[in-house]
Amino acid sequence: MDQLLWFTEVVRNPVFVQGSEIGKVEDAVLRLEEARYPVLTGFLVSVNDTSIFISSDKLVRLTEESVATDQALSEFSAFERRPQEILIERDLLNHHLIWTKSKLRPRLVTAKDVGFNCEQTIWRAVSIDAATAHRSRWLKAKRSAREHSLVDWLDLVPLVGHVPSARKRLELRSIRKLHPAQLADLLEEASEVEGQEILGALQADPEFEADVVEELAPARQRDAIRHRTDTEVGELLSEMEPDDAVDLLLSLDQDRREGVLAAVPVDAREPIIRLLNYHPESAGGLMTTDVITLDPNMTVADACEVLRNRDALPHNLWSIFLTDGSGHLYGQIAISAMISADQQDTLAKHAETEPPVVQPGSDLSEVAVLMADYNLAALAVVDDDGLLLGSVTVDDVLPRTITPSWRRRQEALSE
Repeated sequence: MDQLLWFTEVVRNPVFVQGSEIGKVEDAVLRLEEARYPVLTGFLVSVNDTSIFISSDKLVRLTEESVATDQALSEFSAFERRPQEILIERDLLNHHLIWTKSKLRPRLVTAKDVGFNCEQTIWRAVSIDAATAHRSRWLKAKRSAREHSLVDWLDLVPLVGHVPSARKRLELRSIRKLHPAQLADLLEEASEVEGQEILGALQADPEFEADVVEELAPARQRDAIRHRTDTEVGELLSEMEPDDAVDLLLSLDQDRREGVLAAVPVDAREPIIRLLNYHPESAGGLMTTDVITLDPNMTVADACEVLRNRDALPHNLWSIFLTDGSGHLYGQIAISAMISADQQDTLAKHAETEPPVVQPGSDLSEVAVLMADYNLAALAVVDDDGLLLGSVTVDDVLPRTITPSWRRRQEALSE
């Protein structure tokens, strides 16, 4: 990395054409390539208040001191941006990129400089300087005095949706390997334009998009759907867990809720309407109605077959609830217990027949303490008659018990 040539060491340098200085480096052009280091295609050069483009393959010298070509000035023309091209100073510096391999979690970093390396006569951008306090050549800093926070370009996903003519948009495959919670963190950090670019990529996979939106803070959820139609928001809610869908619906202005709810497909709308009857911070408001219930007398083999044949399983499936023919809770069996049980055993044989339960009016503290005391990932919610209404899962309780100071500490550790 010590041999890199940095953009801020080149910009404003003199440009020589056939030995005569004709102007200064104004900007540099990169061509973005999938899973490869971007090619430095050339420079914009300021000549008498106009800009010309000098291609990198026409250069005979590119150093910290100057740029030179042996081509005649008449051979150069004005710059016209081609597909996948961005300008470093105009489009990249001081803009965010997603650092996918940052310590602890992916995060947004700001490009303060771009480092080039030359291999077989082709210059490529291989690294960025993401230092918080950056020392540029405009401050006359020497190379040895500069403290770089270097990030390999291949660990980055550029956000260049603000460059319409670049014809480059964030694609889902660039971020699909990230966890929904990680993408939610990125959206919390991003500007509105950057957030819309990330969300635009997520729309290619509605189910994955719903997972990400579920992880967002309420204010960011509202930002995510601000420019969408009621129909689009209704479709998004249908992909979300019912309890999360209710939270998002309640965050909308009163005059919009009815239209959005009407746009939710009927099969997804019914559980949402049921949950709307409960306080958001109660067990009823926290619970999901998307639970799997089976007959206690069913064999483990038959139960596994039922699970395999379902079109979709609940997002977080830790337990199966056993109910009688009237829907009363009989017991609860962990997925891990099913896996290790003899295939011909009944579910009842391995079930906890007196599992801890809460009623829909139980508050968050009661739910959290009970789940912690019994080491539960899923807690049944029943009515006064013991009818199973749904379950509260740990992924809905844990975020509500994390204090702001813990979040700040985690963010500091990731720097």
